[in-house]
Amino acid sequence: MESHLHYVLASMGLDDLELQADLYDRSGTWIGRFDQVDRTRMRILEYDGEQHRTDRQQYLRDLTRLDRARDLGYRILRAHAEDFHPLRLQKTEQRLSAFLGRAPRPLRIGLARRFAER
Repeated sequence: MESHLHYVLASMGLDDLELQADLYDRSGTWIGRFDQVDRTRMRILEYDGEQHRTDRQQYLRDLTRLDRARDLGYRILRAHAEDFHPLRLQKTEQRLSAFLGRAPRPLRIGLARRFAER
């Protein structure tokens, strides 16, 4: 599903975020790896699968990792499977665009045609 999030961003012309990005605190200590990061705008996109909810240890690790990223000034948006349901996709795209502070960019004609096939 992380790939699906990236696909949606690519279809919006916003696929230039750093994937699987490692973040470190000010002392150089590793905070964790994040699905997609915009370091310039200090934004993190995370896709949370079921294991983030059902595995208590994973849930607790996530809380710590996300709090530490927030301490550095990052804002975080967490996406879930329901966000990619066809009836919610347009709202999800609007939410992603607003969170990133960027409007969708037009795609090249050939690429736009491929995305239109979805």
